[in-house]
Amino acid sequence: VHDFMPLTRLIIKNYKSIKDCDISLSDLNVLIGGNGTGKTNLLDAISYFYRNLTETNPSNMVFDENNHYSNELRITLVYDLSEFVKISKSNSEDTLDIFEDQPEKKTKYGGYYKAIIAMASQSKDKKIRVELSQIKGRTIHWNCSYEDRLIFKSLFPMFYVDTRNLDITEWGYVWDVLGELAKVSNSERKIIEDNLSDILLDESKAVSRKLKVITEIFSAADVSVKPAISREFAKNLTKLYFSGDIIRQKGKQLGYYSTGTNSVKYIELLLKSIDAISKAKMKEPIVLFDEPEVSLHANYLDELADAMMDVGSKLSILASTHSARLAKNIITESETVALFNVKLISQYTHVQKMKKFLQYSPSSKYRVLDDHINSYFSRAILFVEGETELELFANPYLRILFPALKMVDVFKALSDKPILNIMNPSLTNIQTPYLCLIDMDKAINYNRGSKKFSLKGEYFQSDLKECFQYRSKHQTETYLYHQRERINAMAEKLHVHYYLPFLSCEDTNYRAFISVIQEYLLAYNVFVLSTTVEGMLINTQTLDFALLFLKQKKKEPDYNVFKVYWEGLPKTDRLNAMRIVYNGKTDLLIAWKTLSKSLLPDSDRAVVEKAMIGDKTSGWVSEYLDAFFQQAIKCEGKITEKLFRKYLDDEDHKKAVLKEFEKNFSELHSLISRICAMIYE
Repeated sequence: VHDFMPLTRLIIKNYKSIKDCDISLSDLNVLIGGNGTGKTNLLDAISYFYRNLTETNPSNMVFDENNHYSNELRITLVYDLSEFVKISKSNSEDTLDIFEDQPEKKTKYGGYYKAIIAMASQSKDKKIRVELSQIKGRTIHWNCSYEDRLIFKSLFPMFYVDTRNLDITEWGYVWDVLGELAKVSNSERKIIEDNLSDILLDESKAVSRKLKVITEIFSAADVSVKPAISREFAKNLTKLYFSGDIIRQKGKQLGYYSTGTNSVKYIELLLKSIDAISKAKMKEPIVLFDEPEVSLHANYLDELADAMMDVGSKLSILASTHSARLAKNIITESETVALFNVKLISQYTHVQKMKKFLQYSPSSKYRVLDDHINSYFSRAILFVEGETELELFANPYLRILFPALKMVDVFKALSDKPILNIMNPSLTNIQTPYLCLIDMDKAINYNRGSKKFSLKGEYFQSDLKECFQYRSKHQTETYLYHQRERINAMAEKLHVHYYLPFLSCEDTNYRAFISVIQEYLLAYNVFVLSTTVEGMLINTQTLDFALLFLKQKKKEPDYNVFKVYWEGLPKTDRLNAMRIVYNGKTDLLIAWKTLSKSLLPDSDRAVVEKAMIGDKTSGWVSEYLDAFFQQAIKCEGKITEKLFRKYLDDEDHKKAVLKEFEKNFSELHSLISRICAMIYE
């Protein structure tokens, strides 16, 4: 870990979509967020700061577009001068001896070092704020002098790499950087110019006569050539040294290679050049990358991540990205990276520093995957327990009927705590709305022996502490505390009536208990189903449909035997028996495998087992929904996505399908409504 950073803090107010941003930086900073969230605006703010640092390039296109009454912006960069102070103090004394016979250099360099020391002395920690402020229609104002800004621009040069607009077959910007690296002093330049003149103006050489003709042409036209500035002179000198400026790879022109190949090589060369500047000169450069992953194959992203991390500590790098792979590589390999989640909320860019977990450590045995990092770019997240839920929310007809589902990422994470730690917005400081979906048996358990309910520790920790927290305790502590006490009392005292053999329960007190638990955990972004996902699909309204669907899936003899058995059951048991057949659990959350054999004779168990739909990953959930929508639109022939979309184009048809869906799947409809609210809030 480095003990200093060139750029330590960035403060932006009212710049484009950025209303208020104040972040502390590391030497490698990654802005994570989707397209249109404002990542580029944050980098542009720094670029705008530098474009006006020693020149005048104001614009009225940089103000808050959402609020026309907001007519003032501020951009503040906080620089750490501590390393330069050490260098200045050591060199200021040496300067007296080195330039004893050259008073002009002694004055120049000695004054430069003294100016740095004087600036740093303004702050105890040697961190100096440089602030640009601008009122619409007026000139830009700075909080420090032009001379000081010249020094800051020299000490902390900025390089902005917009990879979407790279000239990847010419690499002109690379030559600009190399010119900065090769820049020479005025005295060195004079020596080089004199030597070149001696060579080029030697009358014994043909080139002398040609240059004489060119000089006469300029003189006759009454024009002259303005001497290049130091960096341009150095760039041209470098090109002269290489006898050209066309860069090749392995002897082939850049156009021979793919865009991705050129792009990653361009960035590697650029970073190495800037890194060399920081090592050879008294400079700590700032490098901005806007989506460097553009046009890069996955393998090149690995190479790019290595290039970004394989630089000296004197560089401050800010890179925006929406590549999960690039983010993952940087997160897992760099110990000093700072992650910032960028979200667009109510038309304004919000930047939040993310927390890091032990799983990010290179020494961790746990592997962070691309899918885990994908959650950092989500607009909204639904965390689920298993494959059944993933299959449910991937159903194409469900996603057509509820378009907002396409904007929600569904992740299987609740069954693995390390994964949830990486992806859970409340633990990583990602500004992403989320919901956790669990079955009721993850929250409570019923013991037939003691006839009591117990609360499971994962969601009901001891001493009234919970593992899911997202609200301020000052806002909710009293309310949730009393609600939790009520749940504890109900679990302790509740005795319910149920029916054998399937432990069917219609006790209103039990329903009240379930309802209170659902309301309580929802305050912590946990949506608890009254039973299970299967129970949500197999309910009193869909019982007849479930029987019909079972007929289509099972062999006729097995189905017929089960139907006779099922119709002979009391009405209180029919729903639970059907849920068992569909791999669900009964009212009291008992699974088929745990149902006591003493409750059902072997003959009845054989009938039920032969009728069972298959395992949880057999694909019946999506087929079940397909069959429901086929029935709902009453179309001739097999339903297709194209046909379903066309049918829903009619507003009356859409209302009818939504009404039918809500009637048959009220709990699922309630869940989807809450999920959609995360998108539309």
